[in-house]
Amino acid sequence: MNALHRMARFLDEHMIPFDIVAHPHTHTSAETARAAGIPSNRVAKGVLLDGVGCQMVAMIPADQEVHLGRLGLDHGVEFSLADEASVSRLFGECEPGVVPGLPNAWGVEMVWDDDLMAQPDVYLEGGDHKRLLHIETRYLRDIFGDAPHCHFSQPRMQPVS
Repeated sequence: MNALHRMARFLDEHMIPFDIVAHPHTHTSAETARAAGIPSNRVAKGVLLDGVGCQMVAMIPADQEVHLGRLGLDHGVEFSLADEASVSRLFGECEPGVVPGLPNAWGVEMVWDDDLMAQPDVYLEGGDHKRLLHIETRYLRDIFGDAPHCHFSQPRMQPVS
């Protein structure tokens, strides 16, 4: 089963309506937003983090970055960015470099940023560099389940190319 099928099955099991949005091949979530003609704050990107004895995915708007210190204080764990090998190991069905928009479909712990709720809908990475899952924001709490959430993102410090 590929990543998109796993996520579609997960959404179907939770009775969450969604659309698949195709876009030209991209390498970053900011490029994806531009290629799909979607504001970058409506594309949710996953960032794999390493903590002491744990890994988790932080879901944030694509125009933001994880404020590791704020997230660490909130959870009492010091986090760092995981490497690409860890991403590939956890999400082998995904194309290299892609953290899927529904890491919980793999049983991976996650945390999500409250800024995602400010949008009418969100677009989640579909497991490859060419597709997004489009979901109304009102379903986020249903699909993210009891995953913790708070405000831990900040504007990107580096320009996005």
